[in-house]
Amino acid sequence: MKRYFKNIQSLLIVVLIVIIFLLRNCSGPVEPTERVIRDTIVEYVTIEKEYPVYVPKIKYVTKVDIDTFTTPIDTAAILADYYAIRTYEDTQVLDSLDLTITDTVSQNQILGRKIAYNFTYPRKTIKETIYINPREFYIGVGLTGDQTQINYLGSELMYRNKRKQAYGFGIGVNQDLQPVFTGRMYWKIGK
Repeated sequence: MKRYFKNIQSLLIVVLIVIIFLLRNCSGPVEPTERVIRDTIVEYVTIEKEYPVYVPKIKYVTKVDIDTFTTPIDTAAILADYYAIRTYEDTQVLDSLDLTITDTVSQNQILGRKIAYNFTYPRKTIKETIYINPREFYIGVGLTGDQTQINYLGSELMYRNKRKQAYGFGIGVNQDLQPVFTGRMYWKIGK
């Protein structure tokens, strides 16, 4: 009869080892119980501003005396050029500032000036998602014994709460194949 129980014990040990390896290999990736996910979002904010048209004041006038002309003069062409309205636009790109100056010129003077700019600057937003200590359930097997025989073999269920306290309950059999119930409580030590 003892020989029969030793064969059952050896068979149970082999079956439990196979179950443990299958549970380890079939489980998904192990995730830590405390996670912090940080997302850094960089947005580029553009400020556009346009100032109204204004007429600059004359600061000084320099006169040039011309006595003679060596080429024939076309008065109509000179007058058409004098009364023509020309618009000059100058754009300067300085790092994150785009500056546009628009001048309107006619009759040898500036009729109007307009200034517009686009200013782009980065704005960082850090978004954090924190998962701390979710509740978890564990299932496993328990085995106790000494060098000659197995004293207990069974299945156990463990629950861990958010305060990092764990509670376990198990059911199994002893060496005489009588049912055995177990209860366990665990507290976290340290941080």
